[in-house]
Amino acid sequence: MKQKLKIFATSKYFDLLGVALVISIAIASGYLATRLDKFVDWGSWTAYVPFGFISVINVGLSMLSTRFTGKLSKLGNYLGIINAVLSGVIDYILGNKAAIITYPVTFLIYLGAIYVWNKSTDKPNILSKTKLYMLVTGIVVVSFVFSYVTNYIGYKGHMSLLAYITTIAFAFSLVGNGLNIFKLSTQWQFWLLYNIVQLTKAIVQRNFANVGKYIFYIINSVGALFVWKDSEE
Repeated sequence: MKQKLKIFATSKYFDLLGVALVISIAIASGYLATRLDKFVDWGSWTAYVPFGFISVINVGLSMLSTRFTGKLSKLGNYLGIINAVLSGVIDYILGNKAAIITYPVTFLIYLGAIYVWNKSTDKPNILSKTKLYMLVTGIVVVSFVFSYVTNYIGYKGHMSLLAYITTIAFAFSLVGNGLNIFKLSTQWQFWLLYNIVQLTKAIVQRNFANVGKYIFYIINSVGALFVWKDSEE
């Protein structure tokens, strides 16, 4: 089973399947033909901006970033930083006012990851148990506090069940990205938790189209964890 999951995480064919999956879901939701003027009133020019198409491309970039990072490829971080910029703009337009705070942080995190990865070997970095525990604890605490504050602002103090799920999901993504800066395999355990929370969120929202996507991401995170752990040896 372990070998099959590693093949899943590293196969080019599953790269294509993953991109096809997330893009198909976006298209099936009727999002592809959406124009920018549906969301903002910035002038007549917005009617010519293919907001839906840009969003679908961004979803594909997100998938490829995750897949390449799972293969220990530096390309994953470069795609991730592009995805962070586009996602920030898209989320802000869709009404997430906290995006103006959260996504610049994600952008800076990816810059840090690019810098560290370019100076490291092709293998994951290894820390002592004590250093790893202290680092993970610090990142987790900062991530959850930051996520709660920014989502509290974004939801204007109205913290519903969905708001709390979103807060937890964003916190786990911050932890995963934070550990990715240091090129540590522990990040994949948090990406697994992140994907489980996102799967729960999709079920709560009755967004069943996203259920398949996050099941794919869950399998990928387990496979990537095995790839990284075996690369440490």
